[in-house]
Amino acid sequence: MLLLTRFLFALFTAPPVLLALVMLYAVAPEPSVQADWQMNDEDIERAKQIFEGSPVSDNIRTIELNERDLNIALNYILDNYLNSNSILTLDDTSIGFKISLHLPKNLFGNYLNLQFNLAKTNGSTHIHSLKIGRVDVADELAGWLIKKTIKYAHLKQHYILVTEQILDFHFDKEGLRLTYFTDPAFAEHTADLLHRAKDRQSMIFYQQKLTEVINTHDPDWLLSLADLIQPLFKLAYQRSSLKTAVKENRIVIFTINSYVNKHETMPYLPRNIIAKPHTEYPVFLYRRIDLAKHFIASATLTATGGGHLANIIGMEKELSDARSGSGFSFVDLAGNRAGMRFGQLAVSSPENARRLQQAMTEIKDYTAFMPDVRDFPENLDRSAFKKQYGSVYSPKYQEMLMVIDKRIDQLEIYQN
Repeated sequence: MLLLTRFLFALFTAPPVLLALVMLYAVAPEPSVQADWQMNDEDIERAKQIFEGSPVSDNIRTIELNERDLNIALNYILDNYLNSNSILTLDDTSIGFKISLHLPKNLFGNYLNLQFNLAKTNGSTHIHSLKIGRVDVADELAGWLIKKTIKYAHLKQHYILVTEQILDFHFDKEGLRLTYFTDPAFAEHTADLLHRAKDRQSMIFYQQKLTEVINTHDPDWLLSLADLIQPLFKLAYQRSSLKTAVKENRIVIFTINSYVNKHETMPYLPRNIIAKPHTEYPVFLYRRIDLAKHFIASATLTATGGGHLANIIGMEKELSDARSGSGFSFVDLAGNRAGMRFGQLAVSSPENARRLQQAMTEIKDYTAFMPDVRDFPENLDRSAFKKQYGSVYSPKYQEMLMVIDKRIDQLEIYQN
């Protein structure tokens, strides 16, 4: 205890130069752990079995895991909270952990590399041989540091499962057997985590396909929104079923939007859920970048439950442009409304989701989902808009919306 007190005092009173020196030795430019595999659908299904376990009696469950099972569990838990790679190893006396955490941009390095062992002695577990970067940590401090890391990385619920609810815990080089009390609140949290882990893997899959499509694009031609929608929805049609089609469509639309509106969405996306083509091309509809952006942004908002918000944002954006920007554009507004219609159809029912997937696999170009609206009024400043349409509540403005919607309705995919 005295050693811990001295360490904390030294840590918080150390001069900045000393702290910088510690960081220099703890942080590295490259990860020490290189993952040679990606979790696939089979791994996710195995993860479900791991956390559901096999009932023993009432609220007691038992799980038996081999080394690969443990690596699956560790990777999906860490990867949902931290950008990381990890490897777990088993022997007869301890469980070894090696973890590389990707850090935000800083002066010291890109990765924090950790390794430690979890051993069981006389019925209790303890952490030893903790190494952070090139810094060896005394065993007296190791457990405390790991607990603090777990707490501040929002892994506390998982830590509670491992430490406070365990009835029996045994491992050797062949595997691990764990019997523990179940907590309904924790089970619900874990189920949600499993769904998010699977969605994350689907997002990565579609981002990889999107990157492939863009990398093979002919630079002498404009990249149209149809060039992205058609192949990704074709994949969704092949991968999904009636049960999963709605969720798959959401992920596809979200993926496409993350590229088309990259600068607007990048701050909110994990690093490995962003398409990284060799060359980036703007995306067009009817030779217009703004129209593609409006369409897919509104489709994304609507598909994720923000249809009313998409309508308000689209209208407010054009009114704002009329006051101080490029002017009110019924062309852009039509892009918003077509995108809303597309997003609504994509998730309105499992049957419609599958029908849209199939229809998108057969399209020739973007005229299948976006009508030509280039003849609509645009570049209207505030006075011109007020003179011609009065307000967004006027009969003339509402008539324009009906004209836009009628043109959208004429497209085959939005019928029936």
